Amino acid sequence: MGNLFYRTEQDIKEGRKKKACDRLRNMINQFPNDISLRKKLGQIYFEAGFLDEAGKFWILSTPENNEMENAVEIYRQSLSNSGNTILKDIVFRGDKELLDEHAKKVINELEYDSFKRTKQIPLFKAKTREKGNYSENHMNILSKIGIFLLIGLIILLPILGIFKLLELISSLFL
Repeated sequence: MGNLFYRTEQDIKEGRKKKACDRLRNMINQFPNDISLRKKLGQIYFEAGFLDEAGKFWILSTPENNEMENAVEIYRQSLSNSGNTILKDIVFRGDKELLDEHAKKVINELEYDSFKRTKQIPLFKAKTREKGNYSENHMNILSKIGIFLLIGLIILLPILGIFKLLELISSLFL
């Protein structure tokens, strides 16, 4: 994950904020319990002037200044302070028990409001990867063997076809 953080920082320094935002969103999906990723993405949106989007990603962070509080309030107002809508918008897929007290409190308030208004609480399938446990998609040995067999079959079929054709032609003339 450190390498991805470095790339994100480089993208920001080189003015590629959209690329940095995309990387951070992917990292949030991979590591939903890491609130610092949401905080960083909120900071990028805040600096770009998108206060409601900044509030969306800052809503689970403990407010450090008035700007964070104002952005969260603007975000809440943009969604009519509806707990159900906010929960569907922020899509938290992590484990609530691993969050700090502020984030737990916010999620519980949103869930209570959602249940009070709609009689349901939106739930999202939890991600299984933990912070710092990032790995690329690895193919197992059976998949590799299957791919090699398929490639070998594709190469072998035309060769066998040519030999059978030559055999057929030679049997016709002999």
